[in-house]
Amino acid sequence: MQNLSLAKNEMDRLRDENSKRLLRDRKLSLVLDLDHTLLNSAGFSRITGEEEYLNCERDVLPEYLKSSLFRVHGSKRLVKLRPYVNTFLKEASKLYEMHIYTMGGFSYALEMAKLLDPKNIYFNSRIVSRDDSTRRYEKSLDVVLGKENAIVILDDKESVWCKEHKENLIKIERYHFFAHSCKRFGVDHKSHSQLKSDENESEGALATSLKILQQIHTLFFDMVCI
Repeated sequence: MQNLSLAKNEMDRLRDENSKRLLRDRKLSLVLDLDHTLLNSAGFSRITGEEEYLNCERDVLPEYLKSSLFRVHGSKRLVKLRPYVNTFLKEASKLYEMHIYTMGGFSYALEMAKLLDPKNIYFNSRIVSRDDSTRRYEKSLDVVLGKENAIVILDDKESVWCKEHKENLIKIERYHFFAHSCKRFGVDHKSHSQLKSDENESEGALATSLKILQQIHTLFFDMVCI
């Protein structure tokens, strides 16, 4: 019990120090989900006949896929980055210290982080997977070094978050690029891949979410300065 108490005290100290640093830098913490929030993925074996064109060489892919579709051999899946994600990460990083939090395994989280942040600018070591979570089958802010009132969550699933942290959540519209994703969630229309289309960058969910995050940041620091 003494060791647990010491570990908690150390976490509290680190959380307090990090929170003070972020406030000095006029930043909040942003916890980002991966799947259906920043990207969509499907195992190689899940690709349908209608989606076979996705297996073409990169130079013959439709233009909008050339820089956003990846074959990840480690986890044997195709990964499609969500439209606007690069701009979203760049602009959000000016106001927030960003974390990845996924219910996937740690190796998967690292693979996805490398696609989203190949130069390691945005996330550094702030990557949390189900292997790091303090609660089974649930996400919690216990593993984030920040004060809860200064943390914002962006996730497509409210149900995965423990009830005391749901107030921190901005729920984003789920991104279904692959047919398997639509099938898994019972969506009764064709996926973007089947329609050979994609979300509108400037009017899509990430662009809308960025505006909300910017507003939250402004309101928070307006309150701090009162």
